[in-house]
Formats: sequence, structure tokens, C-alpha cells
Amino acid sequence: MSEAIDFAHYYAERALDLEKLERALFVPSKLIVVTPPWNFPVAIPAGGVLAALASGAGVIIKPAPQARRSAAIMVQALWDGGVPRDVLALVDVEEGELGTQLITHPSVGRVILTGAWETAELFRSWRSDLPLLAETSGKNAIIVTPSADLDLAAADIVKSAFGHAGQKCSAASLVILVGSVSKSPRFRRQLEDAVRALRVGWPHEPTTQMGPIVEPAAGKLQRGLTVLAEGESWLVTPSQLDDTGRLWSPGVRDGVVAGSEFHLTEYFGPVLGIMHALTLDEAIALQNAPDYGLTAGIHSLDPAEIEQWIDEVEAGNLYVNRGITGAVVRRQPFGGWKRSSVGTSTKAGGPNYLFTLGNIEAIFAKPRGSVRLTGLSPKVKKVIEASQAGIAFDEFDRVRAAAVSDQAAWEAEFGATRDVSGLAAERNVFRYRPIPVTIRLSEDASQVQLVRLLVAATITGTPVSISTAVPVAAGLVALLRSETSPLAASAPVVETDAAFAARVAASDTPPERIRLIGGSAALLADALGGSPDVAIYSGPVTTEGRVELLPFLREQAISITAHRFGNPDPASRIRTL
Repeated sequence: MSEAIDFAHYYAERALDLEKLERALFVPSKLIVVTPPWNFPVAIPAGGVLAALASGAGVIIKPAPQARRSAAIMVQALWDGGVPRDVLALVDVEEGELGTQLITHPSVGRVILTGAWETAELFRSWRSDLPLLAETSGKNAIIVTPSADLDLAAADIVKSAFGHAGQKCSAASLVILVGSVSKSPRFRRQLEDAVRALRVGWPHEPTTQMGPIVEPAAGKLQRGLTVLAEGESWLVTPSQLDDTGRLWSPGVRDGVVAGSEFHLTEYFGPVLGIMHALTLDEAIALQNAPDYGLTAGIHSLDPAEIEQWIDEVEAGNLYVNRGITGAVVRRQPFGGWKRSSVGTSTKAGGPNYLFTLGNIEAIFAKPRGSVRLTGLSPKVKKVIEASQAGIAFDEFDRVRAAAVSDQAAWEAEFGATRDVSGLAAERNVFRYRPIPVTIRLSEDASQVQLVRLLVAATITGTPVSISTAVPVAAGLVALLRSETSPLAASAPVVETDAAFAARVAASDTPPERIRLIGGSAALLADALGGSPDVAIYSGPVTTEGRVELLPFLREQAISITAHRFGNPDPASRIRTL
């Protein structure tokens, strides 16, 4: 309930940001459908609903069947608080034809999903261009190095793996022991004892520390609790404790190897796997190997190890010397990388979430009388000057204005790491990292729009691939081919819209993000079969940096325990942050 209240306050404040755009207009979606999970029956449904309301949309919430009562009470509280019933509706239907019609209805401007990646894939199979914003699965690991506080590590591993019976998407499913830790009998005994000591029972029993799973174990969770792969062994054997099939003691399997089912599969239940690595480099490779990138942790008191890990791990929420669950609104905005995020969404409880819930319209100011590029970085000037011969004066001025706005947005928001909470005992850093983007200039678009987005990519340091159906200025092509190009990009690929769609659809490694200029996002999504692996950004190209830099960056929240037994810990002062 406290998290739901945090969402209410935070999104009310962030709604004011939508009115601060100077070069674009935020237009709310008319209707947003929220499809929350059962494992956080109040907080996550409230977060989705409150964000949608704060953005100005009408909202329909379709609760998970296992948590329909909690959702109904939450909605009733909002009605009682003054939210009109014709703005917020509760639709409690079964997971069948009516639910499909609701999700795919053309009147729906956005669908907010928190759940499995397979659910996102199912939704997109119903409608390939479904405007889906989803926080999805995780296969989350904690690395323990020889420099760790092993007592703290064992405690945090058990809390992260078996809190909520492992039914958090952020729960630890793997622990990766590095070097001497993997051979330490003491650490193995400590971990084993901590798991065996957990008191398993029903919630009404006051001694219960780990409760039941939501439904009888079946499918992959049943396998995870009962079937060992070759070379694996049980450090702690899980047991079904009653006839309901829902009450299980926790399990820990040792000897999980790289590429195995348990290494790569999310099970969503009370079972933890142990992997072994000779070095931190090997451990990070094992941690990054799954398709998901939701949460990740490390236990180490060596600042150099922590810095390397923070720089190389591929996840949206990072945790150092603490548990890897329990993200807090604003302090640790929640959302992952890779298959842990679907669509053009940003982190829930973060500064950009509301911007993704509506459409953005461009506002263009009158051209200035000057053509000077004063105040811009040399790299940006180089891109604009290389393109100048192919664009008219008013178009040139829009690119210049966009560059000014981008630079301001970079300095004010995207270019710095911040700890807005400022806690003494814990650092909570929020930062942005560049992500490769494919820019597609369609047959009905203009070169100036491409130039404007290349300015954004230059400022963010984002590697880009360019596909165009429109001739591009020779000066720009020459710049992209030169060794001194400020952009991490090769010369554009010239192809029709149909050829581009066919090429991307046939690729074994399609781009994770496409910034589409003109053309049809629906046709491209259809060619891709609605793949949740590809996010298509297709809004109009604006000169507003606060909006246009978002597709070129992904967000990361880092939480670091900053004390040792109440004393400030020098290991938490990471230079790169």
C-alpha cells in the first residue's frame, strides 16, 4: 500500500513535466488498458492506473484473476477519492475471447502489461501493432566474489531468492560464485543452513517466513523443483509439503552449467541455482547470457571489481552488497533491458514514464535570422555542416534549434548520473546508457528529419545504423564514411520501405530499437510478426530534446549499500558514478 501511495504522489508531480515541453505538445491517449500481475496485487495495478490517469487518459484495468479482489478495492478507493467512474473502469473478465477483444480494440491507445515475456508475445500475436508497454520477465543472478562479506552475501541471497516464495520478477534465480568462494565449504554450509532455517507455511501462521506459491506447481516450475540436469545436485532438496501442490520448501541446486535450461529459464518459484566461475569476467558473462536483463547483483568489497561490474553488466536495476528485490518509486525506478522490457516504455516510477503514455506533436518556432551554430559542440556542428547543402534555411534552423534543445536536455537530465534521494546509508544512482538504434528514413519523409535525429545520436554517443529511401546529402555520406566522423555509424543503406521491412524481418538479430521516420509503423510491425524484441519509435520528429533523446538511451538504476555496520563504506564511492 505504501508503494501505491508513492506512485500517486510521484506521478502527480511528474504530470507537470508534460506541460513544460517547449518544442512539442504531449497529447494524452484517449484510453489505456492496464493488465497487472497477481504477485503485487495492489502496488503494480495502482502504479499503472495512476500513471495512466496522470497522463490524462481514460483507464480500464483488467486485473489478474488471482488478484481481482485487491484490484477492486484499489479501484474503489480511487473512486471514493474523486476519480470519476467514466474515467476509470474495472473490467473483470476471464482470460478468453472478451479479454482478447479488450486488449486489441482499436480504441485502445496503450496497453500497460506487467508479466511474462511470453504474455507480451501472446498479446502481439493478437495484434501485431499493439501499442504495448511491458515490464516482463527476469533471470536474475547475484555474483559473489572472494572479496565479499560472505555473511552478508548469504543473507541477501536467501532474501532475494525466497522472499515471496521466489515469485517476484526481480527475485534471485542464480548465484554465481567466483574463484575461492565456489570451493568454500564454509560458505556452502552457511547458505544451506540459511535456506533450511526458513519456516515455510501459510500466511495466517505467525511463524511463517516463506508462504505458498500462487498455484500448484506445473510446467517449467514443476521441472525446476523436481528434475535435475546432468551434473547437477541438490544442496537443498525442495519438497512438496501438503496436498494442495502450493506449499513447497525452498530448493537449491548446485552445478548449473552455462547454457543449460536452468541457466537461461525463468521459473518464478522457490528454487535457486548455483553456478561457478573462475574469474569475475567469466561470472559477468554468465550473468549477461540469458535473454533477460531485469535485476542483477554483486557482493564485493573491492571497488575495482564493483566498477568493472557496473560498467559491463546488462540489466536495468543493479544492486551492490544488498538484496536485488524491493525497488522503490523514484529512488530505484523499475524496468529492465533486453527481454525484460517490451515496447517504447521507460522505467516505472521514473522521470520519463509518463512521456511514453501519449503521443507527441511537433511545435516549430519561427526561424531565426542567423545561421550561426554558436554554443553547439564541435561534433554536432560537424554533422549539421555536412548536411547543410541539402536542406533549406527554415529546415536548417529547425536542426539548429533541435541541437540547442538536445544540448539543454543532455545537461539538465540525460548526461549526468544523479542520486535524487541522497540517503547516507545507501546510494541510489539513476543514469542513462546509449543503446544501438536503427534509423529508417521512409519514402514519404525528408532528409532534414534524418539529420535532426543524427544530431540526437551524436549528443548521446549512440551507435546508429541508417536505412533510407530518400537521397542523402553527399557531404553527410562522406562524413559518415570518414575516420573522423563524430557518429558511430556507417554510410546509409539505400532501399525501399518494403525492402527494409523484409530485410529486418529476415534477420537473425533484428535491431532492438527502430526510429521510424514517416512510413507505416503498422506495416513494419506486421512484417516483423509483432515481435516483442523490436521497439518501433514512430512519432513525428520534433525539435524537443527532452523527447527525441529518449529512443537513443536506456535507463539504469544502481543501488549500493554505502555503510559497513553503520560506518561509511569507501567501497561504495565508485569513481565512474
